[in-house]
Amino acid sequence: MRSMARPHIEWIQAQALPWQRDVIPARPGTEAKVLSRDEATGALTCIIRYPAGYARGAECLQADEEFWVLDGDIAVDGVAYGEHTYAHLPRAMPRSSFASRQGATVLTFFSATPVAQADAGTGYDARRLVRRIAAADNIWDGDFASMGLQSMQATARMRTLRKDPDTGEITYLTATMPFRQGERSERHPVVQEFFLLSGELAGELGVMQAGAYCWRPPMFKHAPYGSWTGTLLIFRSVGGPQTTEWEDPDQPFTWTPAHKPILPADLAPLMARPWPRPPRC
Repeated sequence: MRSMARPHIEWIQAQALPWQRDVIPARPGTEAKVLSRDEATGALTCIIRYPAGYARGAECLQADEEFWVLDGDIAVDGVAYGEHTYAHLPRAMPRSSFASRQGATVLTFFSATPVAQADAGTGYDARRLVRRIAAADNIWDGDFASMGLQSMQATARMRTLRKDPDTGEITYLTATMPFRQGERSERHPVVQEFFLLSGELAGELGVMQAGAYCWRPPMFKHAPYGSWTGTLLIFRSVGGPQTTEWEDPDQPFTWTPAHKPILPADLAPLMARPWPRPPRC
């Protein structure tokens, strides 16, 4: 199992974090918001902002690079990625180029410190490559039952983006219907990481808006959740396959929960108050 030396973050709005310049070694000339980092391994989750005309030549990273394009465009090896596209590029994969024509904002997951390695291709495992998936393909092929989430099937859809052939770690999309309301709490034996791509989500620790990020340690009790708007989330299990244990909640679901996110001391002041709902007119 991978190191879990990241703080429990449940949750922070990405909008509250500052942009930092040149903090991603493999992406000089960019700005980034660091959502979480493993100080032991260098693994991190971040949002990278690429300027228009950004370009790099051939490279090979010592880390997996998994990404979801939030807006704009990038191209890797000439393969184009626009808004709502996904890829998982394994460690040591040789790449001929990386570029952004118009600029882009990209949610990115690195499995280790993202630095170049000299011996391109050494250790590259092509089985772990997911070259490109577009959410607009409208394919919802995820298996709720395999993760013990059968109770969501009537009010949600899932799409599997990646499943690691060795560890069973999974990355997937979940879309829920408006006014969906859960009834029970969950625990998972692995880290569960998510980013709220759209919508509003109410849970026992408060109300999340689009842009909310969570890094949840194994077996932490959470839920039930509900959403007025419906939601779209990208989830990752870290440390193995995701399964689910169900329990009765400590308190019944409410649409107006108290605001009490779990955050390390340096981030807590950024979420001292509930994040405002985006204006609708």
